[in-house]
Amino acid sequence: MQSRDSGWNPAVEALTVEFFDLFLAMLPHGLRPFKEQVEPIWAQAAGLFGSMAAQRGLAAGEVIEEFQFLRAAVIRFLYAEPPVAGPLHISLRDLLRVNRFVDRGVAQASVGHTDALFFALFQGAGVSQGLTEENVAEIREQLDIIREEFRQVDRALGPR
Repeated sequence: MQSRDSGWNPAVEALTVEFFDLFLAMLPHGLRPFKEQVEPIWAQAAGLFGSMAAQRGLAAGEVIEEFQFLRAAVIRFLYAEPPVAGPLHISLRDLLRVNRFVDRGVAQASVGHTDALFFALFQGAGVSQGLTEENVAEIREQLDIIREEFRQVDRALGPR
């Protein structure tokens, strides 16, 4: 995750972990019958993640690569610790659902990345000025709002 990212620091790392924790918390609901309640929140979080990537100076492909890390970790976890006991394994159908849900996140992260670059260009800079402490605080505030919105949906949908 630190490819050519000059803005990488402990605060950015902590924020990235917070994003991934939220994505992982949302994932089970994104595969259930009431996924329509979670998908808009997933899209908001992914878009914000993409915007943060642009502010960090990442290229569009690099934000996609970070989401691929998430996908790989989830799939490895599912096959290492299947949620079903016994000889049953993750079905191909479930794996495709996971991939489809993560793909929506990839698309939204790309949109967030592009939007951030557009606004940087529109506001005159043309390129990211880097992720400042003020940007980190603003992103964390937005992430907290998204996290609280997810908690409300999570409580309403009940146990997994």
